[in-house]
Amino acid sequence: KLDTGPQYLSPGSSKIDAGGYRLRLVLDRLDSVTFPRNGWRSGLHVYDSNTALGADINYTKWDLDGTAAYTFGNHTFNFALKAGGKVGANPLPNYDQFQWGGFLQQSGYKTGQLYGENLTFGRAMYYHRILKGTILEGAYGGFSLEAGRVGNPLVPGSPEGLLKSASVFVAADSPIGPAYLGYGRAKDGNDSFYFYLGRAF
Repeated sequence: KLDTGPQYLSPGSSKIDAGGYRLRLVLDRLDSVTFPRNGWRSGLHVYDSNTALGADINYTKWDLDGTAAYTFGNHTFNFALKAGGKVGANPLPNYDQFQWGGFLQQSGYKTGQLYGENLTFGRAMYYHRILKGTILEGAYGGFSLEAGRVGNPLVPGSPEGLLKSASVFVAADSPIGPAYLGYGRAKDGNDSFYFYLGRAF
């Protein structure tokens, strides 16, 4: 039982019953899952929570994303869009709202800092391959420009409206996976340093 803090932070019941239909469609023509240089990718995900299948509540959540990469010599431009929300009148439950923020996902904010019922986001990124060798498949330096909106935030006082961010980073595609060292800053002054292992975009 929550006995301190605002009620909207209550996790609710300690037990959540889930059941529903899930649709996932992915079309992928990127030449790399880590640092794509050419190609495109798009994805659609829909989840329909249904009490007839044992779920606590009925709701439908969707998200759509797309990425395209273009390379000229060692210079790569990568563009990404993402949007998501609910279908119908039923709101998304607190435990299944969109968590956003973090490296290359509204850089400058902490990972998962932005929490709300709908999401729109766009990013333009440039990276330059500065090293190609036998140990590292590639080393890169780059930057990103990002803009997005997290609607109906769960926590009152969270950043709202059009959010603008930028980041700079160096990265390496190593045998154990990609690694990034970066700095992000949002227009409202939020900023963060990042050391990130694993796929970031």
